[in-house]
Amino acid sequence: MRLHVGFVCVVGFLLVCFPPTSSCLQYLPEGSVGIRFLVTVNDTWDPDGCMATVVTPMLISGKEYNESGQIQVGSCDHGPLVFNVQKGSDDGVSKMQVDLTFHSSVIEDASPPACQIPWNGSYLDPPSPSPLPACFVMDSREGYHMTYYWFRLLEWQFG
Repeated sequence: MRLHVGFVCVVGFLLVCFPPTSSCLQYLPEGSVGIRFLVTVNDTWDPDGCMATVVTPMLISGKEYNESGQIQVGSCDHGPLVFNVQKGSDDGVSKMQVDLTFHSSVIEDASPPACQIPWNGSYLDPPSPSPLPACFVMDSREGYHMTYYWFRLLEWQFG
């Protein structure tokens, strides 16, 4: 079975990216979901301002920290990203929900930023503001300065 999704080709459970990179060659276990996220951070505590967006490597659900290591979001923030895909959603429409937590180096005295992305396993139809399923959360550093986080599902594959 071959399925092409963006720049990813899946043959059985082997995930192969085009162009090939060593960080992208991995086995996708049956029942798991591989997701590449688009993560944006806006740190208002930085006097010069700091806003950056990065694309994560393909992360696999059901693994501790999804083997992400540290996600570096420009010079604004870093930390592991954890996610799990749950069946159903509170909105009564979505087939799944992606629960994610970013263990931010910026948030020092509060729980790490977390949010849920209701998802049907596909891109969103227009007239949505963005075709990428997403969630937004804001958190404060030491209860004073706000840091804003956007998480978008950029690319995915089901095992």
